[in-house]
Amino acid sequence: MGIATVLDVGSTKVTCLVAEPIAGDGIGIVAVGTAPCTGVKRGVVSDIESTAQAISAAVGQVEGKLGVEVNDFHVSVNGSHVEGSTARGMVPILPRSRSITREDVLQVLNHSRQIPVSDALELLHTMPREFVIDGEHGVHQPVGRTGGQLEVSTYVLTGKREAIEPLERAVGGAGKRVGQLIAGPLASGMGVLSPQDIEFGAVCIDIGGGKTDVAVFSEGSLIHCASIPIGGTLVTSDIAHLVRTSTETADSLKVAKGAAMSASVPEGDSVDVMQLGHIEARPMQRRVLCEIIESRMREIANHAKTVIEKSGKSRFANGVSLTGGASMLPGTAELFEAILGVGTVRSGRPSQSLPAMPVNAPSAASFSAAVGLARFAFDSFEDELVPANGQNWQAKVRSLWSMFAAKP
Repeated sequence: MGIATVLDVGSTKVTCLVAEPIAGDGIGIVAVGTAPCTGVKRGVVSDIESTAQAISAAVGQVEGKLGVEVNDFHVSVNGSHVEGSTARGMVPILPRSRSITREDVLQVLNHSRQIPVSDALELLHTMPREFVIDGEHGVHQPVGRTGGQLEVSTYVLTGKREAIEPLERAVGGAGKRVGQLIAGPLASGMGVLSPQDIEFGAVCIDIGGGKTDVAVFSEGSLIHCASIPIGGTLVTSDIAHLVRTSTETADSLKVAKGAAMSASVPEGDSVDVMQLGHIEARPMQRRVLCEIIESRMREIANHAKTVIEKSGKSRFANGVSLTGGASMLPGTAELFEAILGVGTVRSGRPSQSLPAMPVNAPSAASFSAAVGLARFAFDSFEDELVPANGQNWQAKVRSLWSMFAAKP
């Protein structure tokens, strides 16, 4: 693949990003375009026309920088309708005891995904979690091993068709095509976690505007994920409602004076607030503002803890990475570390710097999913053993090469 063109369609903005592979399995960001988006609620497209307009604006910025038209995109699919389940596959190795090949691995993966899927669902990904050779569990790189029977346990991700179709129509309304849909939690994790994180065990929590994505990785694979329908926009709404101010003022207060741990704010600190119905700003205790923020951030952290517990793992060697715009509030990492209790929690930003933006810039965290989409595009493969029945993305099921001995 020469370049990757991606669209991250979020609850507050659309990001269009173009990347190219560079030496050492890295990626280079060629161009980025963003546009505000009001047509997405909690990760799901609710207004097709306005979302299409935002997509057109973001893509137009990139096309202007590149000087060429871009038509096909890897697109994030978000929302709590994206769910995972475990499936198993098995194939005989004939003749027995010969070396297992890449084709054998593809066949067993293909077999594992032949599970009954409701007409209301679309299959997004099949992620190998563990291979079994002649009863030997815990095999993670089967290519080159010998055996008579190969089994696999896969994590299968699906999404509801009723939530996916409006996204496809919005992309089509912008005159573009969906080349592949990629689950948002997976994209976020790949945007901030290193291959070592994914191999030894790590969690990515992406706190966006309308939702929070949690992705759990272990032994080179995604093992569990979920999308929580609460994000930074709801924190802003809490402030606006309880302080009786406009949404714009509430958001400014959150960004400029907010913190996720109110106890860290000196009792004497105050902040001026322009409340609705008043012509002059009035002082209020900054700690009160931060208590409002902390209450909602605690709720998000507790929901994330529940998701992590459902993965079946209690400790992660490489800890937890927080990303997304709302994760940049001071004290967020400390709050989540106290609540999660699963290891070190750190602020995570894209592993690749963006044009005109240092990789450690706070705003870079809101681009993690877009960077992860590009990384997935380069690190994944299509299961070509599945008969192609068309040119749309449903004809292609993509997985990751992290569980294989070598790329083709």
